Amino acid sequence: FWLKGRSSVKRRWKTYPPRSPNFPLTTKMGMVRLAVASLVSFSCLGSLSALRHADTAQAQASRLSSKMPPVQLETAIQSTQDMHNNGDVAYTITIDVGGQPLQAVPDTGSFDLLVFGAECKSGCGPVGKLYDAKGSSTFSEGELYTMHAFGSGEARSIESYDNLTSGPAQASRQLFWQVFSADMPILQAGDFQAILGLGPPESSVKIAESDAEEVRRELAQIKKMTSVTKTQQKIADNYFALAKNAAQARSIHANFGLHSYSICLGRSRGSKGTLVWHDTAPQDRPATMFRTIPVEEGLFWSAKLESVQLGLLPGAGHDDSRTTIGCRDKPCTAIVDSGTSLIVAPTEAAWLVEMALQKWSSLSGNCKDLSTLPNLEFMMGGIPFSLPPESYVGDLSGDWSLLDPELQRYLPHLERKMASLRISGDEQLLGCTPLIMVMDSDAPGPAQWILGMPFFREYYTTFTLGQGKEEWRREAKTMSFALADSKCRPTSADELFREGQAHDEEHRMRVDISKLRVPHWLRRSRPKLSEA
Repeated sequence: FWLKGRSSVKRRWKTYPPRSPNFPLTTKMGMVRLAVASLVSFSCLGSLSALRHADTAQAQASRLSSKMPPVQLETAIQSTQDMHNNGDVAYTITIDVGGQPLQAVPDTGSFDLLVFGAECKSGCGPVGKLYDAKGSSTFSEGELYTMHAFGSGEARSIESYDNLTSGPAQASRQLFWQVFSADMPILQAGDFQAILGLGPPESSVKIAESDAEEVRRELAQIKKMTSVTKTQQKIADNYFALAKNAAQARSIHANFGLHSYSICLGRSRGSKGTLVWHDTAPQDRPATMFRTIPVEEGLFWSAKLESVQLGLLPGAGHDDSRTTIGCRDKPCTAIVDSGTSLIVAPTEAAWLVEMALQKWSSLSGNCKDLSTLPNLEFMMGGIPFSLPPESYVGDLSGDWSLLDPELQRYLPHLERKMASLRISGDEQLLGCTPLIMVMDSDAPGPAQWILGMPFFREYYTTFTLGQGKEEWRREAKTMSFALADSKCRPTSADELFREGQAHDEEHRMRVDISKLRVPHWLRRSRPKLSEA
């Protein structure tokens, strides 16, 4: 969830009894509800089940450490996996968990592997497509439980281990979170059965340690006023044990021996994308092919964002001006997230884009020809970029009522359009619309933008990892960008910034609003011990 009033995003955990799909929460229901400031993508780790295990956190951490899979450094063989296109708003690759092929969303905005299990009898999609732990001879179950909260519902999962294969990369007894109960309508189509987190792997540790420290401070405050209850102490011990577990666990990046991987999405409607494992290092390619920027310190693949603007209209003279829409007078950060369907921006920026589109429409503009619209221009990491009009404008269709009501308000321009369509009696024809979600925060620090799938349709993006504090750890180091050709191959860095680059009609986005994918990391604050 997006955490209001804080400068960082935190992972949040709750405690549950054993694996009952309808178990009661130990905290107030109000803490469970999603408070998103955009649309939500998938998170990762969770909390121990304080009510299931009576042994100490130290014993749990020791036992979990002994079960950690060995480092699995496979030969670094470069390989390309096709990313299957699901309506231009989601992409999946085929992975193998315990000998079972699954469709997984490769998500640079989350950090762990989440797998939907066959024990989830409702809410996880067609049972026949789900992971069956009983059908794997290499499966083993851990002892941690977690809640995952999404824009379209909630999922409950348990710590699990099994062999993982993706392309030529393999890992023995990879840690993942197996969902056994969910209330998520988006899963019913059965388009995917797993989320493959490709965000910076050390973020799992940072979040777990941050939460443990918050719990220590909260315990100290409770002790000043009253005694700590047994339930509160058990919950606190679970956070401490989970932090130790996160520090000992080996990420997919480490087990695959990853130092770099790349993502590119085809520009044409319905075209596939590519995920390249162990990609050639940008410095080993021709000097003019890539531009490289360092990753900002934090949780995500992110960089400093500046001077976001709508460029010159085609045919405009040098005396004409560009329209600034953000990040000129205040600092911003861009998060490069392959798991988010659209571009996400602060409300003010989205409103300025909508106003520009209204002016364009009044001059007989329509989605059949976007060549008269300006590019979306910005500086990221000190390098100029530009995205064509089809990255932020397109056709919307589908049933607005199928989108979670909590999420509808984060598409305010569509709410206004739907209001007018209700008056006319035609709610299905959303038509040509700004394809931008909104996200605002009251927290101090830079305003956050998310460069979702439209960015990957223009730029071949390579994520590079470096060695962490220990030999087997991996930390985010740099992102490198090259202009992608029609077959998703890197071409040149000389044209990262271009003017008048609207493509033909086949590149115009057509989006089913009910299938929009959202950033997985926006979540609400941790339930307070005082409420347990």
